[in-house]
Amino acid sequence: MVIFYRENSGEKTYEEVTEVCRKGYGIKNPGRVSGFQGFFFRLFDVYLYGKLEDWVRNNPKLEKPLVEFIRRFSAEDYGFVTVAERNNNLEGKWLCGSCSYTIGRYSFEDSELMHYGGIVLEFFRDRGFLYSIDEDVSTLYAEYGDAGHKNHDI
Repeated sequence: MVIFYRENSGEKTYEEVTEVCRKGYGIKNPGRVSGFQGFFFRLFDVYLYGKLEDWVRNNPKLEKPLVEFIRRFSAEDYGFVTVAERNNNLEGKWLCGSCSYTIGRYSFEDSELMHYGGIVLEFFRDRGFLYSIDEDVSTLYAEYGDAGHKNHDI
C-alpha cells in the first residue's frame, strides 16, 4: 500500500472559521448553524490498494485521472453511488466535517484506460483508499472498516 494523495491545505482553526462565518452570516454564533462543520472538511490521506497500486506503477498515465476522481469527490461529485451513499457523504461533510465512511465510484473516460474498469474511492475512519471495483476488499474492511458501514455492498 502506497500513499497516493495528501491534501496540502492547512487545517483551519475553529477561531478562523468562526470569525469568517460571523462576518459572512452576520450572526454571533455561526457554530450553531447546520452545516458549520463542513468548513473544517479535509480529505484524509489516500492510499492505492491492491492491483491499482501495480497498475499505477506500470502506467503513470493513471495518476492524472485518479487525482481528478479525488477532485470530483471533494467537489461533491461522487460518480456512481446509491442515494443512501450520496446522502451519507453529504451528511458526513456538512454535519460532521468529515469524510469518514464515505465513498465514490468512477470510470475512466480515456479510451486507453477504459480497460481498467471502475475505480472506488472509499474513506474509513482515518484514511482513504483508491482501488479497482473488481478488487476483493475483505482484507481492507477487516483492518480498517466498521461492521456498521458496508458501503461496498451496493
